[in-house]
Amino acid sequence: MISIVAQARPEVVEEETTVIVAAADMDARAGIVGALGPVGLRVRGVASLAEVLPAVSAPDLLVIHCEDLSPDELNLLRDLRRQYETMQIIVVCAAANARTARRAIDGGVNGLVFTEHVGRALAVTVDAVLAGQTVVPSQLRAGIQKPSLSFREKQILGLVVMGFTNNQIGLRLFLAESTVKSHLSSAFAKLGVRSRSEAAALILDPNEPLGMGILRIAESLDPQAH
Repeated sequence: MISIVAQARPEVVEEETTVIVAAADMDARAGIVGALGPVGLRVRGVASLAEVLPAVSAPDLLVIHCEDLSPDELNLLRDLRRQYETMQIIVVCAAANARTARRAIDGGVNGLVFTEHVGRALAVTVDAVLAGQTVVPSQLRAGIQKPSLSFREKQILGLVVMGFTNNQIGLRLFLAESTVKSHLSSAFAKLGVRSRSEAAALILDPNEPLGMGILRIAESLDPQAH
């Protein structure tokens, strides 16, 4: 379940700045409220997500708490960004990997804080986000950069999506099977995945623009597509 914190922009009138908090997890709510104290924000009340957004006609900042960045949460974040284009979004979650962090940033999230670091990281993240910065934990920094795949890596990934084995890919591209494995290992690291199935799922995900170019390359390698 997702919790939400909304605030007015501090530079407008600091004493009237308000925070609306809704969290199924009482400990998470208390942690978020306590961490926002140094920012000078006042908690106005508790409400559900459905009640918060209509009540705040033009929210400037949302701090969203969730256990992990599941596909449902990522879709919700993307929907929030479409609905409130100028709103700043910070996610507080228990865990995230490089791929989900990148998808969250691509979907419009401005900041990401791990739940265990809320006490020391949320206030400074809020300050940075309101100053126009994008903030993520240092261990995820490399992961949010869009992967730069070589053309050969894209070719091989396209053939993986089509169901070819490493040996079949090698024969089709005139490469040794060990070379195919080396390219796949490099591509997996760049994509933040650990297996062929994870790579294929990422490439086929309609919300991942990266997949479009790879699939076009795959089609060019498929004689049945012509």
